Amino acid sequence: SLLPPSILRRIMRWNLQSNACDVLALGPRTAGRLATVRIHTVVQLLAAKPQATARRLAMPVEIVLHWQFEAQLVVALPQFPPIAARTLAAIGLSTAAEIARYTPTHLLATFEAVQQKNPDSWLAQTTLPTIAEVSDWLRMAQSAENFYAA
Repeated sequence: SLLPPSILRRIMRWNLQSNACDVLALGPRTAGRLATVRIHTVVQLLAAKPQATARRLAMPVEIVLHWQFEAQLVVALPQFPPIAARTLAAIGLSTAAEIARYTPTHLLATFEAVQQKNPDSWLAQTTLPTIAEVSDWLRMAQSAENFYAA
C-alpha cells in the first residue's frame, strides 16, 4: 500500500484477517519478528498465547498483551482514533464494555496512575488526553456497546 499506516488506520476498517502489523502500525523489523512465530494476521495475534509468544520473541509479555488488546479495540471500534486504542490498551482495556464502565475522570486517573507506575514506558512520555477526548472515547465505546447489546 502507498499510504502510511497512520492514514490507513483512519480510513480502513480492519478485520480479523487484516495484517496485524498494519493494524498496529508496527514496523518491518517487528513484522519480521512476528513472522518468525507465524503471526501475520490479527486473528493469529489474538490466538497466540501471550507468555509463550513473549518468550519466543524474547520480549516482555506485557508488550504482547498490549498488542492483543490494541488489535481487539481497533477491529471492534473502527471509529476510535489510533491513539485512543493504543492508550486504552496500555492501561489494560480491550473491549467496549470495559471502557464503557469508566467515567472520564476515572479513566484519566487510571492513565495517570499507569504513567506514574511505569515511568519508563511510552505512555509515561505521552501527554494525557484531554477530558473532552476521553469523553468522546467513552461515548464511542458506549455507543458500540449499545449496538452490540441490541
